[in-house]
Amino acid sequence: MDHGRPSTGRSGDVLRNGWRWARAWYALRGAEVPLASTPADVVFTQGPVRLLHYRPTAQRVFAVPLLLVPSLINRHYVLDLTPRRSLVRYLRDSGFDVWLVDWGTPGCADRFVTLGDHIDGYLRRCVDEVRAATGAVGLSLLGYCIGGVLTVIFTARYPRRVRNLVTLAAPIDFREAGLLGAWAAAPYFPVDQLVDTLGNPPGWLLQASFRALRPLTRLRNLVALWERADDPEQLLEFVALHRWVEDSVPVPGETYRQFVRDCYQRNLLAEGRLTVEGERVDLRRIRCPLLNVVATQDHICPLLSAMALNRLVGSRDLTLLTLPGGHVGAVVGREGTEVFWPRLRAWLRRRSGSRTRRVR
Repeated sequence: MDHGRPSTGRSGDVLRNGWRWARAWYALRGAEVPLASTPADVVFTQGPVRLLHYRPTAQRVFAVPLLLVPSLINRHYVLDLTPRRSLVRYLRDSGFDVWLVDWGTPGCADRFVTLGDHIDGYLRRCVDEVRAATGAVGLSLLGYCIGGVLTVIFTARYPRRVRNLVTLAAPIDFREAGLLGAWAAAPYFPVDQLVDTLGNPPGWLLQASFRALRPLTRLRNLVALWERADDPEQLLEFVALHRWVEDSVPVPGETYRQFVRDCYQRNLLAEGRLTVEGERVDLRRIRCPLLNVVATQDHICPLLSAMALNRLVGSRDLTLLTLPGGHVGAVVGREGTEVFWPRLRAWLRRRSGSRTRRVR
């Protein structure tokens, strides 16, 4: 037998495939992945919420700071996933002064935190902390998914604090919410009973609803894992995304109740009837430049639901960017890194003043 040649035939294929699955399984379960590796300082905390400031790499940054607002139901680090898939790092290295809201992990004490508390409390305090630290009158807000809904409501309530608004896969018109909207519709979805029983809906329950929208997702993930098994870098990036998806968090019960009832079941935001802290949210008060980013294959935030924002605001400087791909790919997939990131950088540069402000 010639031991210098690789194994051939069926037994050789089994051996090679076995090693390939072993590498993939080890990466999935045991490999160290550099998640959220961009250096940041915690500037402010309130309850479970933290305000992060990413340390600039340039001596001078654009005059208008940028605050990123992720979704409530997933961890913030999808915006800083790995060094190669980090929107935070990309924007920081492009000369922007980048800040981020980390919503943290709500506990039992946060059961009665409302939608208004998130907007008029946590988010308003974070915005004011950034303004105080930088001396900026207004800042750029980028909101992803539910974070986009929160930034839209905030901008309508406090238009002078926002210089530019970017929404990414943010549902607005919930009549166009697709299958998820059909499931959440009244009276079929007993949101009051769920919150009264569970308090804070757990992360695993929310993720189960998203998986049910596409039942073959786990099978597709196995195929993707297999395809990347021979490329260590791609394999680790896949594992990083998998861990982020599985690392879901609960949502404060009252916030969840209000969001499902007032948005999914009553569509109050798009119809101009939503109230926060007793005041009506009028989207026509949003007059700052708006970049609305939507994805054609987004099953969580359908295209028409997100696109509705452009016809509801009072802005004249309106840009609609339509990406191929889905809800998460718009942030960390190829369509995100190769299309969205450069377009976002160019859009913000034209609207963020000169690069003259010194880093404090």
